[in-house]
Amino acid sequence: MKTEIYLTVFNESEKRNLIIDSDQHSIWAYLLDSQNQIEFDGFLCSRGTLVESNEKVKEFIEMDFQPPLIKRVANEFSIQIGITNENIKIDWKNNLIRILINDTEFLKMDTLNKKSYSKAISEKSVYGIPITEF
Repeated sequence: MKTEIYLTVFNESEKRNLIIDSDQHSIWAYLLDSQNQIEFDGFLCSRGTLVESNEKVKEFIEMDFQPPLIKRVANEFSIQIGITNENIKIDWKNNLIRILINDTEFLKMDTLNKKSYSKAISEKSVYGIPITEF
């Protein structure tokens, strides 16, 4: 059984909220504006579910699941098993949110340009941009 992940951090100066949420397939971060609307998101990691095609991703979305990762963009950091809230740290300074899993930086969210950079992907895609391109 997968442990539920749910964290939220409110940045008073920016009037924005960051939410980290999971389902049984993946863990995502969402930046919300002052009206609690999603500005943009970032892919943290997979919990083990990888799919072959965009069509399979659409099937999961239609079932109200967060989209699992497509195999072609996966890398050695994509699958993280046993992650809990305690494994995740958030560092939010100015226009940059850094999210760490077990003290390793997995996601950078550029709040000014609304782009996310993930350690868990190998190429630019709907899941974001590889962290190596930051």
